[in-house]
This record gives sequence, structure tokens and C-alpha cells, in this order.
Amino acid sequence: MTQVDVTIALVAIATACTIMMIGLGFLPFPGRAAAIWSSGFALAMLSCYLLVVADQLASSFLRAAAHGPILCASAFVWVGLRARRGREPIMLVPTIVVFSALAIVLGLAAESGAYGTVLRISFTVAAVVAALTAGELLRLRKPEREMSLPLLVVSLGFIGLAALVVVDGVVRLAQGAGAQTEADMTALYSLNELVALVYLVCAVVTLLYLARRGSQNVDPRQGLDFFGIARDRLARAKAAEDRWWSILDVRLDDPGELLEASSGRAFQRVTARFAQDIRDVMPPEADIHAVSATQVLVLLPRPDTAVRGLLSRLLDRIGTLTDQQAVPVRLSASIGVAAAPLADWDLDRLRAAASDAAAHAQVSGGDRWERAVFAP
Repeated sequence: MTQVDVTIALVAIATACTIMMIGLGFLPFPGRAAAIWSSGFALAMLSCYLLVVADQLASSFLRAAAHGPILCASAFVWVGLRARRGREPIMLVPTIVVFSALAIVLGLAAESGAYGTVLRISFTVAAVVAALTAGELLRLRKPEREMSLPLLVVSLGFIGLAALVVVDGVVRLAQGAGAQTEADMTALYSLNELVALVYLVCAVVTLLYLARRGSQNVDPRQGLDFFGIARDRLARAKAAEDRWWSILDVRLDDPGELLEASSGRAFQRVTARFAQDIRDVMPPEADIHAVSATQVLVLLPRPDTAVRGLLSRLLDRIGTLTDQQAVPVRLSASIGVAAAPLADWDLDRLRAAASDAAAHAQVSGGDRWERAVFAP
């Protein structure tokens, strides 16, 4: 297979991966991480097309500079993983600045003997980012870590390739043949492009899965803690004949329409405000669990009159328009309320009843709360 054949195959794979990442990842599941990963695939695709154009124009400058975007694309994987984990800063701007500078220097050095050294420095920087990517992948939850294996393996493989490239440069330098122009490096390009092809395929498999899984900000152990604590509290309340406990099922109204009317980042701000409004209104002794970004369970120890007051305050707060609101529409929520004594303080029955009441509130137009009705 000639280098041109490898480049054309790489163009086809990069284009397909970009379409899949945007069409199957970002558009149906918009978010900051998915947007960054989609941009990375678009950068890789751009780099591949630049390689084809460079071959047609026989431009060593363009061919050399084209390696910058594809190395930056691999760095975007790490940036997106940081964004998904909720780390701040996510290092997006420094990544763009560093790899843009490397692309410019690669292009300017194409005809000089320093090109080989600059390329090896670029590979070293990209290998460091690949190591950081591997570290982020190892931090994932167990099911996600298993699905991240393709990207983890290829990231480690890229580190190995970069090490070989650097060792080759050291050996050449020791032999007095360290100066290499872009034309002298063509023998390495086919291998690099094959590695890039494998990297793109492995990356799209893992990143599509992660994009469709959503954010990693919520620890699943919190759910286990909530249900364990809630069962214990209700059991002790039953033993003490404490009647003033309720389960609330709070749901943001029309989440699908809000998502369609906003960008992924704006929708994240909407759901973040929704969660914060609940935390601000509920008393400190309430236990709160996010079932999803648009549904929250609350175990509330309050008498009936106090519950009604809190629910009114919460609906008013969620519906209040602010100057900084991400989506310029009035938000609303539907709430189902299940009083503990009516279900014999049984958490599962309370959750089911509150869920039915919340669903009924939504069907009835939303922006209201409904009390659960238990069959005798």
C-alpha cells in the first residue's frame, strides 16, 4: 500500500468518525465534552484533507503543518474527559495555543534541517497528553472503564510510538545525522497515518459511548447512600410513629423542548439551576438525590402545612426569570408528594406513588404539585 493509499483511507475514516461523533454523539446528547470531542474529530478530518491537498500541490510546508491539527485533535480527547469529569479549568485554550504554535513551527521548519527535531518535540508533547488521557480513562467508573479499553490501549500505543520516534532522533544525533527536513521524514508518514487511523476508530468507539452516557459529575454511590439512609430514616420514623415524613418527586417540565430550544451548554446551565433551586429551598435536614439532570427525589421531614409552603416556594423560584437565565423562557416543574404513613413508611411504595403523582401533574399541564393517592 502506498502512502497516498494510506492517506486516502485516513481521510475516509476521519470523515466517517466525525459524522458519527456529531450525528450520534453531540446532536442527540449535547454537552461540553461531546462538543469538544466533535471539534477534535473535525480537526483530525481537516488535517487529513490538508495532507491530500499537500500531496497534490507537492507543498512540504502544508504537509508539515498538517500534523499540528491531528495532534491537537488527540489532545482534545483529554480536554473533553476533563470537562466530562467536571474539572476546572479544562485546559482548552492552552491546548489550542500550544498545538497551534507547534503547527506553525512545523510548517516554517519544513525546509530546514531542524524539522526532524521539531516533529519529535511535537510527538513528545502529544505523548504527554496521551498519558494524561490514559490517566483520565482510568478514573472512570468501572462499566465506563471497561468500554474505554480501546482508547486506553491506543493511547498507550501512541506513547510507545512517540518514544520510538524520539529514540530514533537520539540515535541519528549520535551518528551525526540529526538534521532532517520534511522530505527526509516521508518514510515515517505511512506508519504515522496507520496509527492515526487506528486511533480514530478506537476513539470514536469509546467517546461515543461516553457522550451518550452523559456527565460524570454525579457519583453513583450517592444514589446508594440516599436509598440506604432513606430506608433507615423511615424505619426509625415508623418505630417512633413519626408521621411527618414525605417523599417528593420533582421533575423539570418539558425537558425535550428545552433541549431543542437551546444549546447543550445552555441546557446544562438550566438543569444546574434546577438542581440548585431545589437545594436552596429544601431545609438542611432533607435528603436529596438526583435521579437524572431533570428529576430529583427529596426525603422531607416536615408536617403537611410546612410541605405545602416549601412546594409553593420551590415552584415560584423555579419559575422566576433572571437576567442570566440560559434559556429565555419561564421554567416550571411538576412535583409528586407521597406521605410516609399512607404507604406504611415503605420507601419503594412511596417512590412509586410520588412518581405517579408527578407524572399526573405533568399531564395536567405542569407547574403544580399533586398529592399521591394510595389504593386502600
